[in-house]
Amino acid sequence: MAPAVPLALLALVALLAPGLGVAFPGCDYPAHLWCSSPEIAVDCQAESRCGNLSRPAAAPVELSLFYESLCPACRWFLVQELFTAWLLLPPEALRVTLVPYGNAEVGASPSRCRGHSSRCRRPCSDRLVPQERNVSGKWQFQCQHGPEECLGNMIETCLMHEAKNFSTYF
Repeated sequence: MAPAVPLALLALVALLAPGLGVAFPGCDYPAHLWCSSPEIAVDCQAESRCGNLSRPAAAPVELSLFYESLCPACRWFLVQELFTAWLLLPPEALRVTLVPYGNAEVGASPSRCRGHSSRCRRPCSDRLVPQERNVSGKWQFQCQHGPEECLGNMIETCLMHEAKNFSTYF
């Protein structure tokens, strides 16, 4: 009989706590948005629970993420961590700037790398090849995961430029 008490308590909390209950018919919004406007609160039958919620007026967290379009670790972070946080947080809590550029950098002097190869993205050598350079008035990039990644980075940059709105392209 002991397991029934925690289940009953959990069910009670789910019914009384905004954002934890089951969506009602006519409520097509995720739980974290139920108290974001009076109209949504009515649609989701949450108005009685939203009245006493206060939202602290804090500046949004600003995050600039430099990533690579074909990098498996970047993809995992974007999908599993950042996108999940973006869905769960109120829209005004997080301001994200995505920069599909990642490890394509101008380069560094070999002396910076000597003895500190763990700080460098690529193995250090006496001859460091720049990751971007201007050749006859045209910029050329070298990306960590090959030319396909450079193309992917450019496509994503163009998409972001045209879409303008983070919510549209993320």
